[in-house]
Amino acid sequence: MPGVMRSRPKLLLLFSVVTALGLVALIAVQTGDALGHVARAATDKAETLERTMVSAIRGVARYGRDKEERIAAVLEEIARDPQVVSVVLRDGDGAVAVSAGRGAEGTGAAATGGDERGLLVRTTSFELDSACGLGCGAHLGPGAPMPPGSYELVLRFDPSAGAEVRSVILLEAGIALLLLLFAAGFATALVRSTRHRERLLRRVELAQQKTESLESLRLLATGLAHEIRNPLGAIRGFAQLTHEQSPDGEARERTAIMLSELDRVSERLEEFLAFARPREVRRQPVDLRRLCDEVATLLGPDAQAAGIELSVEAAPGEVVVEGDPAQLKELLLNLALNAVEACHEGGRVRLRVRAGTGEIALAVEDDGRGIASEDLPRVFEPYFTTRAHGSGLGLAISKRIAEGHGATLHIDSAPDRGTTATLLIPTSA
Repeated sequence: MPGVMRSRPKLLLLFSVVTALGLVALIAVQTGDALGHVARAATDKAETLERTMVSAIRGVARYGRDKEERIAAVLEEIARDPQVVSVVLRDGDGAVAVSAGRGAEGTGAAATGGDERGLLVRTTSFELDSACGLGCGAHLGPGAPMPPGSYELVLRFDPSAGAEVRSVILLEAGIALLLLLFAAGFATALVRSTRHRERLLRRVELAQQKTESLESLRLLATGLAHEIRNPLGAIRGFAQLTHEQSPDGEARERTAIMLSELDRVSERLEEFLAFARPREVRRQPVDLRRLCDEVATLLGPDAQAAGIELSVEAAPGEVVVEGDPAQLKELLLNLALNAVEACHEGGRVRLRVRAGTGEIALAVEDDGRGIASEDLPRVFEPYFTTRAHGSGLGLAISKRIAEGHGATLHIDSAPDRGTTATLLIPTSA
C-alpha cells in the first residue's frame, strides 16, 4: 500500500503531461483546420461570385433589354461585397465593356490576371453564341449592340477581409492554450501538494510510532522499577551483610563481585527511569565554565588512570545560560564519559565553551576511535550502543535534555579521527 501511495503522484503527473500534450496537438490541428476552412471559404466565395455574374450576364444578354445598364447594375451589386475590389467585363478584343468596384480601370493586375498586394484575381472566359433567342442582337444602348463572341470577366477579390475571422480563431486558440497551461500548472501544484502531504503524513506516523514506543518504554520501565527495586535492595542488603561477616578472603571476593554486579543493575535501572520519566526543566543561571570544571574534576581520576589528558578550554570569566544545572551536568557528564571511554592511552579529551551570536556552544572533543558512518545516524536511538557494557541510553537521555532546553545536540565523527559532540544553546533559552 505505501508503494502504491508513493507511485500515485507520479502516475497523476504522467497522465497530466500526456493529456496536456494531446490537448495542445488537438488545439493546433483544430486551429489549422479552421484557418484552412476560412481560406477555402474565400476561394469558394470568389468562384461562386464568378459563376453568378457569368450566368447573370448571359441571361441579360439573351433576354433582357437595356442590357448595358442592367449588366452594370449586376456588377455594381456584386462589387458592394466587402471582399470584392473590382469587377471588369472585357470583350474579345480586350476592350472594357462594363466595370464596377473600387479603382476598376481595366489595367494593371486586372488586365494581366496577376496578384496585386495579396489580392486574389480570378479571370473567367465565356462565350455568347449567335443563337441567343429573343432579343439577341439587340443593343446594349443606343448604337451599342452586344454581338456574340468571347468575353472575359476579371474579378479582383481581397481574402484579407476575412482577417477578423482568423483573428477570432487565433484568439480562441490562445485562450484555450492559456487555460491548458493553467490546468497543467494546477495539476503540477496538486501533485506537489500531494507529495508534500504524504511526506508530512509519513513524518507524523513516524513521530506517532516513536511517541507510542517511548510511552510503552516508560510504562515498562516504571513497572520494572517498582517490581525490581525493593527485591534488589533486599538482595544487596543481604550481600553486604554476608560480605562483612564472611570469615575467609575467597568468600569476600565473591560477595564483592555480587555487590558490584548489583550496583551495576541498580545503575541501569536508574538509567531506564531517567529516560522514561518526564523531566521538568527548572531554569536558573548556569555558568558553563564552572560546570565543565566540575565534570573534569569528577572524571579526572578515571582519565588519569587510563592515561588520557582531560582539559577545559573557555574564555575568561563567566559564560552563563538559563537552564537546569542538574540536567545540564548530567548531559555533559554523559558526553565526557563517552569521550574518555572512546580514547586509547595517550589520547586527549577537551571540554570547550564558545560564545557566538545568539547562541553558546558547549563541545566535547576527543581523538578516539570515532564512530562508523553507518552507525552515526543511530547514535541517539534508545538502546543503540557499540560498547560491550553500554546501555545505549546515555546519548538518548542527553538529546532529550537538550530538546527540553530548546537546544540542539550534534555529533560529528569519523573512524580513527575522533568525535565532537556539540550542544548549541540559544542565549534566549
